[in-house]
Amino acid sequence: MLDALGGVLSALSRYPIDLPDRPGEQSAEEIGRWQRHATLGFALEEGTGTGSVGVNDRDWGGVVRAVTEQRRDEHKYVESSITELREALWACVETVHNAVKIDHTADTSTGTQMDRAMDALKRMQTGSIKQEVLGAVLAIEGALQTRRDQQQEQYVSLATKLDRMGKQLEEARKDSTTDPLTGIGNRKLFDVMGPRAIQMYALSRQPVVLLMIDLDKLKLVNDMYGHQAGDQAICNLGKALSKVFLRQSDVLCRYGGDEFAVILQNTDWKMAQTLARRLQEQVVAMPAPHPAMEFSIGASVGVAQLEAHEEVNEWIARADKALCKAKQNGRDRVCVAESLLPHTA
Repeated sequence: MLDALGGVLSALSRYPIDLPDRPGEQSAEEIGRWQRHATLGFALEEGTGTGSVGVNDRDWGGVVRAVTEQRRDEHKYVESSITELREALWACVETVHNAVKIDHTADTSTGTQMDRAMDALKRMQTGSIKQEVLGAVLAIEGALQTRRDQQQEQYVSLATKLDRMGKQLEEARKDSTTDPLTGIGNRKLFDVMGPRAIQMYALSRQPVVLLMIDLDKLKLVNDMYGHQAGDQAICNLGKALSKVFLRQSDVLCRYGGDEFAVILQNTDWKMAQTLARRLQEQVVAMPAPHPAMEFSIGASVGVAQLEAHEEVNEWIARADKALCKAKQNGRDRVCVAESLLPHTA
């Protein structure tokens, strides 16, 4: 037993972490002191004698406290470092996202001016001057397009790297963003991941959709069979979500009460519509939340694909509007939100 304990303490002292208030070498020395005391009976304080301390007289409680405090301090430091890294990462994403928006505004303004120049050229009568100026305008337009293409490649590359880092960091800390009833994400997670989905879309331009899901007839379940049955119905919907949306990048959240939200990266509205119907099949197949229930519970779904330069609140509002339409159409329906973009012939 002492050999095993000595091995554990030796491993702790061999790979120390530099903490803000003390270097790793100091932590290693402290753990090593407790190791010698526990396994060899060395006195804890120097100058207190050279005789060995008997097994029963050794400070075993002190060993436990020393290891516990060391691990606690290391855990707090690592958790704090991960939090700071996550915040720095998403500050970077937000900065690039804002730069993309500025570029778009500038490109729109430049495009308007280029159109005006082209119109003016068409009205010119002097052929040679017209050709020279037209050539210059086309050259400028080509240079601008090249710049836009290069920037887009850089943004896509950056988005891929940031997405990979983000997934690794998100795995490091989930407890504070987990709904205790269903075990999936909570509203706090959605409030974080919604803006991030928009920022990543600005970089990669890969389609992303939002599903707003509402459990039908929950009030009837609560009134007839009690809130415990209602909670079970909510849990069943959470389980159904986890069975349908399986990718690591899928964000599943309990938005509030019996309303859930799902964010799907690299997914367009057509695929989301198919997945939503699959979810409805899973909900119907779930066991009844109360053995005496004589009716089935369904789910209504609103689907909204993110559009360029759309903000989070607008995105949610379109998905919510589609959800309300689904419930008005008879419940247990899937409705796709109308596009913000003007229809073209």
